[in-house]
Amino acid sequence: MSAPAKSVTPQGSGWASLCRSVGSNMLMLKRKILVSVRNCLWMAACAMACSSCGSRQSAQAFKQGQLAPAPAAISADCEASTTPPPGATRVYIALRDGIDGSGQSVDDARDGTTDAIFDSILRCYEEGCSGPRAVPPTENLIVCLGPGTFQTLGNYDALSNIPHPTAQGFRIGKGWKVHGQGPDQTTVQLSNYLAITQSNNPQNLPMGTGTNLVLTTASDSASGVEVSDLTVDANYPALKQLASQNGSKALNLEAIRLWSARGGNWIHNVNVINAAGEIGDTAQIFETFSVVVGSVIPNSSPLDNSGNIIENVAVSAFGGGKGVGIAVFNATAEVRNNRVTGYNIGYGGWSLGPANFHDNAALDSTYGFNIDSLINNGVRIESNHIASSHGYGLVIGGFGVYENLVIRGNTVAVRDPQSIGLLFTGNVAHSVVAGNTFLVEDTGSGATAIRNIVNTKQAGLNGSNIYQSNVIDSHLGVAFDAPSLLSLNCSFGNHDEKGNPRSDMADTSAVPCVTLGNI
Repeated sequence: MSAPAKSVTPQGSGWASLCRSVGSNMLMLKRKILVSVRNCLWMAACAMACSSCGSRQSAQAFKQGQLAPAPAAISADCEASTTPPPGATRVYIALRDGIDGSGQSVDDARDGTTDAIFDSILRCYEEGCSGPRAVPPTENLIVCLGPGTFQTLGNYDALSNIPHPTAQGFRIGKGWKVHGQGPDQTTVQLSNYLAITQSNNPQNLPMGTGTNLVLTTASDSASGVEVSDLTVDANYPALKQLASQNGSKALNLEAIRLWSARGGNWIHNVNVINAAGEIGDTAQIFETFSVVVGSVIPNSSPLDNSGNIIENVAVSAFGGGKGVGIAVFNATAEVRNNRVTGYNIGYGGWSLGPANFHDNAALDSTYGFNIDSLINNGVRIESNHIASSHGYGLVIGGFGVYENLVIRGNTVAVRDPQSIGLLFTGNVAHSVVAGNTFLVEDTGSGATAIRNIVNTKQAGLNGSNIYQSNVIDSHLGVAFDAPSLLSLNCSFGNHDEKGNPRSDMADTSAVPCVTLGNI
């Protein structure tokens, strides 16, 4: 088997990140299996490399004008003229250089000038506190942040469902709403990381590394959370410098993690920067998720954690290592109008119900989109834009179940000769691939638009799928490797950029396989 033209090391999905917080050996084992599965994918892609050349379509116009956070607008929750709804509490926090107010208004805001002060205010609402500023544990808290950069220790040494072991950092409670004044006005930034100094540690991370997370929920009951109108900065450049001084060899830094049993979470108009997944390079079972929504409740269904929305989120400036920009697991969600740039995996998920990923952009990634484990049923991936991918546009399948998917109207710009636009790796069935466009970018001529393989003994063949009305550039190939043959599917109306039928995706039906308006 020929070697790849350049070194690309696909990574696994991030089961280990879950294990570190919930202590699940089962999840860690699944994660190790996933790593070995993905390591096979690049070699599979190499087998399809082709030396043919030809004119290629420029994707520059395709890459321009991609998605970003919406124009800044202060949330109605924080407008001075509004009154918090019944059962809700509102607190204003600003940078006031030591002048601490009541927090009841913009002009009399609490002072959040230092990380210690900022965290103590929110930790009091999270867990309750006594003293002159005594408050009980508070649900349905509206946090209104003023302009400027608020430093925080974030999650620091806390574990989900357990009180803070030290008086540091804060977490988000049930029904909390955290609002800034716009991503260009308000930033919440990590000020430090947790150094892992013992081999036996609650985070289950290698000794000599470091970790932290900016915004996360306190417990599995913390549903109905909203985060909006701010920048979340994991601060990798500064913390990496600090880590080097302290002898910490690698950092995992994440931005937003909303774990809950019931969902109803909304992340919108947010800019996420400077996350990192360096520990994934030193020990490949560790992978980070910059923005993630999901549930770790045992024996739960994705339908239990529903009503989640992630929209108008830009994720960029990844510090390095292994990481996913936006992920959903064991939940249903609508993920729309987001942009992820420069990540190993742009978007991903596992154990998904009828989630809908649409109108997103993934740029400069190894995987644009990836689902590769457990039971996934009814996922829709529509009208997304994937460009400058170094390995794969979309990768779906493996051990597990992948049924009733709709992959429709996406545009995938294939960049390198070893790249694959859409790769099914096993057990993908009863799904629709329709109306997608696979085009050539840069040196992508000779690459593969669509390929079907079975990459692990635990996976069955891909079959009973529909391929209809896809536009595949004439300089790209198509392959259905046995036992996942084209004849096991319905193919109709697939053609190249000039409208010529694709001989490698010849019609297997005299009529359309499906009425597209009915899916």
